[in-house]
Amino acid sequence: MNKYRAKRTWSNLVNRWFDSRAECVRGEELHLLERAGEITDLQYQVKFVLCDRPKEKVSITIDFAYKIAGMPIYNDYKGMETREFRVKRIWLKEKQGIDILLTS
Repeated sequence: MNKYRAKRTWSNLVNRWFDSRAECVRGEELHLLERAGEITDLQYQVKFVLCDRPKEKVSITIDFAYKIAGMPIYNDYKGMETREFRVKRIWLKEKQGIDILLTS
């Protein structure tokens, strides 16, 4: 368990580990939506580099990325939103124009 009591969870449906039970449920929902044809190009743990200086690399990893009618959606599951995540989220929006849909 981590400091927020999230327990790493295995999904037989998706055949992968998730960082929490709630994230696993969301991942399985999205997997089923992709199989039903409602979303496309589902990806897990998508990483964006915010700063690429040699000793100051900063990145953010978004739980899910997918497309609805060709439009990219970036979705992150958060039980508790930390200050660090909020700063990186704003930085990602400012630097690359990417909004993150939060699910809780």
